[in-house]
Amino acid sequence: MPALGLPGAVVDGIRQGARSVRGWQVWTLPQSLRVYILSITTFSFIVAAIAASRTRWQLTDVVIFVGLLACGVIAIESTRNVREVQGTVGRDLQTVWYLAIAVTLPPAYALLAPLPLTAYRLWRVPRAFVYRRVFSNATISLAYGSVSLLFHSIPDSVAGQTPGTASHALVWTGVVAGCGALAWLINNGLILGAIMIADSQARVRDMFGNREAITSDLIELSLAVSLSLVVSISALLMTLALPSVVLYRRYLMNSQLVAQARIDAKTGLLNAGTWQSEAEVELLRARRGHTPLALAMVNIDHFKDVDDMAGQLVHDQLIRDIAGMLKDQLPGDELIGRFGSEEFVILLPQTGRDEAQRISERLRDHIAAEPIAIESGSQEGFVFRLTVSIGVAVLNESRRALAELIGAADTALGQAKSTGWNKVYVLPDGLDGSETS
Repeated sequence: MPALGLPGAVVDGIRQGARSVRGWQVWTLPQSLRVYILSITTFSFIVAAIAASRTRWQLTDVVIFVGLLACGVIAIESTRNVREVQGTVGRDLQTVWYLAIAVTLPPAYALLAPLPLTAYRLWRVPRAFVYRRVFSNATISLAYGSVSLLFHSIPDSVAGQTPGTASHALVWTGVVAGCGALAWLINNGLILGAIMIADSQARVRDMFGNREAITSDLIELSLAVSLSLVVSISALLMTLALPSVVLYRRYLMNSQLVAQARIDAKTGLLNAGTWQSEAEVELLRARRGHTPLALAMVNIDHFKDVDDMAGQLVHDQLIRDIAGMLKDQLPGDELIGRFGSEEFVILLPQTGRDEAQRISERLRDHIAAEPIAIESGSQEGFVFRLTVSIGVAVLNESRRALAELIGAADTALGQAKSTGWNKVYVLPDGLDGSETS
């Protein structure tokens, strides 16, 4: 560098910048995921730059653009101090403003809009991984830039920049809603690609396909279409939508925190306290309705030896994968909770002794037959085959309280372990008998 005659301060700045780039979190990702994220991000910036260079910038459009961005900034500030739930798909409702921009302004604005809002969010809410925010910025830019281009290519007789009246207004609203749905598909499709590359076993339905997620997405789309309609009529009316967006955002974040408090962070199952409170309700329902009910306690065999040998990272993955197998094999109304370091508890409503034994044996056989490949850490590439022992107790006259039922299942679990591990033991009404498989 000195041979080029650059001042020392410039050289030091370049070196410091290079060290900063090398320290970015994105370089720690697996290669396939890193390439995917960097490719999508780079492509979005190139497309936005090309669109910006070919756009005729008009003062009226710029004023509307700045106004919608200002609403987005206000929405960020109003919820900045509400802690986000880590490990979930974020729903910051910024797409409400992006759809209005995509509909009312040329495509370049929709491609560029996520950039200032993401930069502002990173400045004011710096808790998340930066590369995730930047990647989300890229997917949103591509999604809403694409639908903006599509919307503006539709003839004015069908839709057009303004909604018109009568049937034209209805068609216009339908087209905007369709564009919003298409943007959702593009955005979430790109995010889904990253999720599947990072974890091919990820339960995508839990993030995108559950009832809460679908409801939130529909409400967000409704807000976005309403705002687009209002701004198309008069840009001055955009402030009318701001309180609704802010209030719903706060409600959504608080409801996520409440839901998160019920869940064990490492497994995604109910934590012990939540499981017990919900199990009490099911137990009361079974006693009032005189319906059968069973409880199974599942313990990973010899797990302390695995933990001592492999370390905490492998421990966490194995626990998480066993929990995933339990959820996959029990898709019904069962209550599944984490009850200890390597122990799980399952409440089986409407289930008698024989059915509980059959379900438990199926769980035991599935887990024993399923190899678990370690994905990271010093043990990466190793394959573990784990087994479980399961103790089962059923509701009867001698076990009418939840504590009694838990105690009976724990006794059955002890019997399963004492008879050779990888066993299912169903505790009979009298403690002198045994039913082991």
